[in-house]
Amino acid sequence: MKKYIMYIFALTGLLAGLTACNDAFLDKFPETDITAEGYFKTPKDLETYAYGFYDKSLLYPRNAYDNEPFSDNIAHRNDMGSSEYAMLKGNFSKEVATGWDDWDILRSINFMLANAGRATGNEDEIRHWIGTARYFRAVYYIDKLTKYSNVPWYNKPLETNDPDVYKPSDPRTLVADSIRADLEYASTCIREELGNRTIISRFAALTLLTRFCLYEGTYRKYHPELNLASSANAFLERAATAAEEVMNSGVFSISGNGRAGFSALFTSADLSGNAEIILMAQFEQGKGDGNSTFHNLYGDYALSRSLMESFLMADGQRFTAQPDYDRKAFKDVFADRDPRIYETFATPGFKKVIDATPYTVIIKHGGYEPVKHYPRDLATLGSNNWRMCWTDLPIYRYAEVLLSYAEARAELGTLTQDDLDKSVNLIRARVAMPSMNLAAANADADPVLAAQYPNVSGANRGVILEIRRERRVELALEGQRLQDLHRWCVGELIAQAPQGMYIPGMGAYDLNGDNNPDLAILATPGDLGPISDLPTEQQAAITKYYLSEEGEFFLSEGTNGFMMFTTDRDMPRRWENPKFYYRPIPVTQQVMNPALEQVFGW
Repeated sequence: MKKYIMYIFALTGLLAGLTACNDAFLDKFPETDITAEGYFKTPKDLETYAYGFYDKSLLYPRNAYDNEPFSDNIAHRNDMGSSEYAMLKGNFSKEVATGWDDWDILRSINFMLANAGRATGNEDEIRHWIGTARYFRAVYYIDKLTKYSNVPWYNKPLETNDPDVYKPSDPRTLVADSIRADLEYASTCIREELGNRTIISRFAALTLLTRFCLYEGTYRKYHPELNLASSANAFLERAATAAEEVMNSGVFSISGNGRAGFSALFTSADLSGNAEIILMAQFEQGKGDGNSTFHNLYGDYALSRSLMESFLMADGQRFTAQPDYDRKAFKDVFADRDPRIYETFATPGFKKVIDATPYTVIIKHGGYEPVKHYPRDLATLGSNNWRMCWTDLPIYRYAEVLLSYAEARAELGTLTQDDLDKSVNLIRARVAMPSMNLAAANADADPVLAAQYPNVSGANRGVILEIRRERRVELALEGQRLQDLHRWCVGELIAQAPQGMYIPGMGAYDLNGDNNPDLAILATPGDLGPISDLPTEQQAAITKYYLSEEGEFFLSEGTNGFMMFTTDRDMPRRWENPKFYYRPIPVTQQVMNPALEQVFGW
């Protein structure tokens, strides 16, 4: 059965969008208005009902950035309307908070689980569909856990007269253990479904189990406010063994070679035969909604200097160890780098499929623009309309499993060189990057990474830092980074004012690699001296930005420096630890249910 799969769980929490109030959902059946007595008789009934979760409870992928808003991978974003941004700017409180009102999704899932025992027929099929429902319940509650920590756990469909409607939140430990139990059941009972990677399979459940256990284990390890560090290793152990189950299956492998192999994961019309894909979203013209990845190059957002500097040199050396690395011109920062950088950033010489000339980046957004999901074929680009792109998109891919395995083992202190060779180094081999060496990484910890992650310590410090680098580089713009920063307890990185490219001084610049200046940055409209050596017609033709009049960006050192943004200068970002790792329950919900309590300062 071919489905247009909704985007399955990114730990940034994209389960919003359905807005029934708390009271309203309690006294209605699911949208089909079915009754338990007349339904749930056969495995087919369970299948039909379970497929509704794909369409009801989750959102389609749009562009990849939707899943990591305001992480340190992003320098500039046009849409500043999110609660994340409001919080960083000090404009967010429980009085203005929204959310918490999508419990009708959970009721639909619990309604099926409460009545699945009525079905008769093939027991394996029945367990498969129960496992699918429990998978989606885990998806739902992971979103709640990552936002609120303590939430009410419901494993039954509530009626309006049920006293549990107004119960207090359950502790994080109960919720996390219940999520894990759901995923353990799902990863045991759901079929492998190797013929269709657009539907939930056993391997998809194992991947989510790996992701969740890694999240919860590291969160407990690095967040002292929870006082749960003693239980962290149990989750990390399960993250490693769940990943190993996927690895030992022999079903998946790192696909493709070089830049093209990496890029194909994000720009292909058909990923169904790709050996790296565990779960995917499928988009076909004329058969449903498209995605909006093409908007990456229409000024929606730009990438950060911090992300750019994370990519190694092609020989495996650190970019930040190069002489004057922080004063390199735009074209020079991309010389001899990890090949993945050229499929993540719009580098000089990049061409859109709709234009034969090299693309010129949007300088006022910092200069570092994303191309990772931008289509490389006119047939998949579609029209210049929202959600009209026809590339398939990965939801879970094998590289994430390998990275999670290596990280879990490193955090446990059990990582070996063999572990790296069968995980991280397979990923690096695709793009011919030198292998990671355990002893060398631990003997020479990167001081730049150590400053970013000051709470990492121990004998495996160096390799943990390098695995985090690898994760950032490989999974950039795939919805992981923001929650990675949260679970590692380094939210302060989100509050740092982001930077774009370096501008050495006033003058004209060639940014598209055609050896002709594309634009000029000047102090004032009357000061044309820095471009006086250009022919008059060229002076008139190039786009000019005047610092005295520019409203969006400024340079960090006055008339030179890194591009920065006036919104962060005029209203600096701030971080409150541990408060900002959580979201407040809207005060309107507390009025309806006074038993609900806020956590950690909200």
